[in-house]
Order: sequence, then structure tokens, then C-alpha cells
Amino acid sequence: MNILLGTESLKPPLTGIGNYTQFLLKNIGQSDQVSSVKCFSGFEFLSGQTALEQCQTQSQRMIKGGTGFKKNLRELLRKTTLAYQVRAQIQNHYFGKGAEEHKGFVYHEPNFILKPYAGPCVATIHDLALVRYPEYHPAGIRWLAKQLPNTLARADALITPSEVIRQELIADYGVAPDRVHSIHLGVEPEFQPRTAQQTQSVLQNYALEHGRYVLFLASLEPRKGIDTLLDAWCLVPESIRCHWPLVLAGASGWNNQHLCQRIQAMQHTHGIRHIHFVPQADLPYLYAGAQLFVYPSIYEGFGLPVLEAMSSSVPVISTARTSMAEFARDSIALVESGQPEELGACIQLLLEDSEQRQHYALAGLARAQRFSWQHCAQQTIEVYRQLLP
Repeated sequence: MNILLGTESLKPPLTGIGNYTQFLLKNIGQSDQVSSVKCFSGFEFLSGQTALEQCQTQSQRMIKGGTGFKKNLRELLRKTTLAYQVRAQIQNHYFGKGAEEHKGFVYHEPNFILKPYAGPCVATIHDLALVRYPEYHPAGIRWLAKQLPNTLARADALITPSEVIRQELIADYGVAPDRVHSIHLGVEPEFQPRTAQQTQSVLQNYALEHGRYVLFLASLEPRKGIDTLLDAWCLVPESIRCHWPLVLAGASGWNNQHLCQRIQAMQHTHGIRHIHFVPQADLPYLYAGAQLFVYPSIYEGFGLPVLEAMSSSVPVISTARTSMAEFARDSIALVESGQPEELGACIQLLLEDSEQRQHYALAGLARAQRFSWQHCAQQTIEVYRQLLP
């Protein structure tokens, strides 16, 4: 079969959707059931290999600090609905011109909104955050929520990264259950347990010691529950905060000026380290060196950082009644959303109780071994296959 994949999200720094697209593309391209993978980057059609190489090149430029202007421009455009609408119209124009040359392909859009295409179409709906939590997104992007019903109606099949989101689509939009497929994400084999000797060369670049920090990793923005985490951290005894500083890592997100100011102030008083964007190659070592991983996000389609930490055999605290609770089950510690007292108590318990830490480290590792991008890709290819004659 031939696949046409939307790859506009392969623009570093990669978000959750960008990582999903990247790993799905890698693994679909390696399947003997797929003859060809073509990608639409937003303005041109590329081979799958070229799309991945361009992503790698752009990531290297970001590490060297060469994409500041583009980042600032993107942040400006995110604030205006008109910019999104104009960009979508331009991309639809280019897509339409090239789509005629890709008849007989299955078109898969990993980034929510389908472009016009006459053949079989699949869309991945990662979450309904724009609908359920519009206040956590820039005004410019909220118009996408109005485009969603059209995609839901046009798609021959829909994919969600969790059963939580699948059920939301069915309940909120009346989508027929047999059209929606819940396919969990995977984890790269680079995320694995590592010794202090194995992590040392990377961690020393961040002035960190193996087993001597608590880690949070995500885009720094309100919907990730960071305010709750900071409130909880203030409730943890000072002796613990001094021994295990809280490390906040991740690219800058939307509407985080107040959050960044608070983090900056707490770096001087509450044992917090803010190390900003971390290159993809360093992430497995940063996870593996942590004593504890905390991810109190309010709402996620899946929550890939939780799975990556589990695969690194690091005990995890995350949010109850979310997609993270769905796939991790009882292999991680769960707390209620927006409850700093409960979160702070859980952090303190796991840092002080080595047996509890060991329990969740081993349980998380065992559970994580059930997930792989190969399996995710194979299930996705099966969805494609069902749409072909």
C-alpha cells in the first residue's frame, strides 16, 4: 500500500504531535506492507526519508541557536486567528496541486485537520483540549476547534492515542464507535535504565548528579499543571528540596510569562533548576538519572513523557483519571488534579521511602515493555488496510 502522511508538525522543537509523527513515519516506512511513504511538509511533497532528514537538520540548528527568529515569528503568529487561516489556505492550495499525483494513496493526517483529498482518509485526534480547555490555548489556534467537525465527518477512519479520547469523541460528537480506533503510542528503545556511570557524561553538562534530582519534562505552559507542582514543591520539607532539587526541562510554551517569573524567583529560594530545551539525544540520560519523575498535567491525549520515564525505570507520579492513568494503570503513583497538598505528600513519601520507589520503578519498567512504536505502527497500518478494496 502507498501512504501519504502530513508532516507539518516535524518542526523542532518537536511537540507531542511532532514526536508521534516522527516515530510513526520511521516505523511505517520500515514495514514490508507499505510500498511507499510520501510526506506533505506544508508546502511540498517529500519522501519519508527526506522529511526525517530535514527534521534532524533543523533540530541540529536549534541546538546551535540558529532558529530564534523563526521561533519568535511562530509565537507571534500563534496569537492571531487570521494567520492560521491564511496558512491553512496556502497549505491546502499546495496540497491540492500535488494530491492528483498521489491517487490511490491512503492519506493520514497526524495533526487533527484533514486537507481536501479524494481518496481514503485517516485523521489522528490526539485530544479535545481545544474544546474542553480553550483557555489553555492561544486565541489564534482556537479556530481549529471549528474545523474539527468537518474532519470527523470526512474521515474514513479516526485514530486516538487513548481510550479516554476515543470515548470523548463518541460522547461529544456522536462518532460511530467502529470508526474510531484507540492506538496507544510507543517508546523508543533509547529510553532504558542506565547506571550513574552511563549518565555521567550527559548529566555533567547540566550540573546534575545521578539519582539526586526530581524531574519534570514538558512544554512550560499552564495546562501541564506546573503551578500545582510549584505549590506542592513549597510544601515539601526544605531538607528534601536541598537534597533532591526539582529540575524543570522543556521548550517554552504558551502564556507562561507569569510561570517563568515564578520559576526564576523560586530558583533562588526553593531548590529549583530550570534547564529549558533539552536535545532529543540527551533526554534518555536525563530521565534515567532522575530519582523521581513528576507529571501533574491536567489533560493529555496520551502523556508520552510518563511512558518514557517508566521505560527508564524511574518511579512516576501523575494525574488520576487521565490517559496517563489509563495506560500506566497501577504501575505509577496517581494524585488528583490540582491538589498540591496531595502531590506534595506523594513526592515526599516516594523520596523518603526507597521501597516504594523501587516498587514503582520496577512496575513501571515492566508495564512500559508492552509499548513500542513498531506495535503502534502495525496497528495503524491495519487501519489503513481496512480502507483499501
